[in-house]
Amino acid sequence: MPSISSSIISFASLLAVAQAHGVILGAQGIQGSPESVGFKVEPELARNCTSISPCQQDTTIIRDAEIAANVVNECGRTELSGNIDIGENTENALAAGAVTQVKAGTQLKVTIHQVNADGAGPYACDLVEAGNNGVITQNLTVENNVPGVNGFSQAKTQQFEILVNMPEKFSCSGSSAGNVCTVRCRNNALAGPFGGCFPVQQVDVEPSQNTAAKVPTSLSLDKVFKQVSQDQADLPDAIAAIQEAGSEEGLKNAAAVSKLLKQTVTSLPAATQTLDVVTGVATSAAASATPTAVENGRNGNGRNGNGRNGNGRGNNGNNNNADNANAGNGNGNGRGNGNGFGGNFGGFGNRRRTVFRA
Repeated sequence: MPSISSSIISFASLLAVAQAHGVILGAQGIQGSPESVGFKVEPELARNCTSISPCQQDTTIIRDAEIAANVVNECGRTELSGNIDIGENTENALAAGAVTQVKAGTQLKVTIHQVNADGAGPYACDLVEAGNNGVITQNLTVENNVPGVNGFSQAKTQQFEILVNMPEKFSCSGSSAGNVCTVRCRNNALAGPFGGCFPVQQVDVEPSQNTAAKVPTSLSLDKVFKQVSQDQADLPDAIAAIQEAGSEEGLKNAAAVSKLLKQTVTSLPAATQTLDVVTGVATSAAASATPTAVENGRNGNGRNGNGRNGNGRGNNGNNNNADNANAGNGNGNGRGNGNGFGGNFGGFGNRRRTVFRA
């Protein structure tokens, strides 16, 4: 989730630092399959102009510094919509039948619209095989690249078709379909980088059927604590932003933009997945471990946040088990039963803030 304090930047300041663009209008994989479109690209916006508004409003800005600072996800943001929710946009594309298909070695034809000078090439592309877990697994070979040096050329309001080669070995496992990857392409302009992301559906792989115990996604302890600290600092601004967006004026503005752009989302009923899980048997070492017995006092799971395991306050405040991370529910006889904030602080680490997701 993007950092709210960083995301609530005035519209004017965003325009000041991002004044050139390239847009992914389409990506065609296997012939006869649907065409993908760059996430948050608005078909109703003009392509015969170079002005900041409306011509640059749906270009994606993808900066490593913003990703590292937890401002945006790996697919960046647009000036019009803010942070791009990869999972949401992928599901919307699947529902609309707008995800191109690929297999090992497929050559994608990707159409890029260069708005003005620093929407030029070269473009580099990479792959997130799990779709939206934030892990770039492979760089992709790009042929017939957009002309340009350091993202600059004299071209403007012009379309180019680049060729992006899928690897010989890869395995898409993302989305509800279980076989969708995210392709990300961007140039090297200092005012950007500009580019975008789009989904591809792999047809020569068995769709994944995930279980929670087998999900490998993780963050380091340091990143978890940094995320928690940033989330806590952002909360007041996040609440204020939601209140402002939900105001009468905010709702009117959003409705006006949606009407102008003729925005629609195809909705389909969500299927219910049945997990193949053996019941009655622990599925991990943590699940099968026997908690250490602890007497009354400062035991329990209060604030058990991946290492910062404080405990509930019982009568025996000086109990030697104050830092016991495996104390179970800590039946302190004092204030409560030692469950404090529970063990979920660290769980925030894998999720990015969502206030500005379209």
